[in-house]
Formats: sequence, structure tokens, C-alpha cells
Amino acid sequence: MHPASVLLRKILVLNDTVEYRMRVHLKTNETDFQAMQHLLQGGSMTPSDLAAELHLTTAAVTSVIDRLVQAGHVRRLPHPSDRRRIVIEPTESSVREAMAQLMPMILATDSLVRGMDDAGQHAVTTYLDGVVASMQERIDAMASATEGTTT
Repeated sequence: MHPASVLLRKILVLNDTVEYRMRVHLKTNETDFQAMQHLLQGGSMTPSDLAAELHLTTAAVTSVIDRLVQAGHVRRLPHPSDRRRIVIEPTESSVREAMAQLMPMILATDSLVRGMDDAGQHAVTTYLDGVVASMQERIDAMASATEGTTT
């Protein structure tokens, strides 16, 4: 395999370790941490949207939300346009805590790519775009196979 492919695999494994360390730091289990990731990335969500992202039932996601509220990571708020619904949003303190752990790594990797000339930056971006497309294609194919359709 090409050294870039080997390094990409190493990055994926290291990401698992980063996630584990974040779960320990935030005192969450894996499912609760995955919920937090979706909320940190996407902002406020309804419980049903969060359930869909986590591939859980709404009943199961209620337990996740309850644990995260109890831990101070999220709060329930009235839906802005439907008074019968609620949205879940991460608390400012939880966002600060997560970002304090992640920003040194994010800034270091951003600095690396910004230190490259335009051609180097383009090569990195092209490669990573291809990785994202390949991963999404594989995810879609596996989902189709699981659902009994063909791709």
C-alpha cells in the first residue's frame, strides 16, 4: 500500500483513541459521546433528529438525552417554531470543555497545511476530498446492501 494509505489508516485508528480520551474526559459512554459529537457539529437538534443520526429509537435517545442533561452537557429548550416540541443543545460549558481538548490538535494540523505552498495545499485537499468521497461511497454501498437494495 502507498504510504499515504498507511498513514490514513493510522489516522483512523488514532481518531478512535482521541474519541476514547474525549469520552473519559467528558465522563460519557460511547453512545452519549456520539450524540455530543452530532450536537457539537450540527447545533441544536430535535430528539427525533438526534435519534436518526444515532440510528436509535426515539425511546432510546430519550435515555441518552437524560444522561447528558444530568451530566450538564446538554439542555432541553422549547422548539423555536413548534411549541409542542423541544430541541436539544449542548451547554456552553460542555462546548468549551470539548474545544479546549480539541483545539490544540485542530490548530496544529491547520498550521501544517497553511505552511505549505499552494500546490501542496491543493494536493492535500484533493487527496482528502477523494478520501471523503470514497468513504461516503462505501458507507452508501453498505447501507444499500443492508437495506436489501443494490448499488
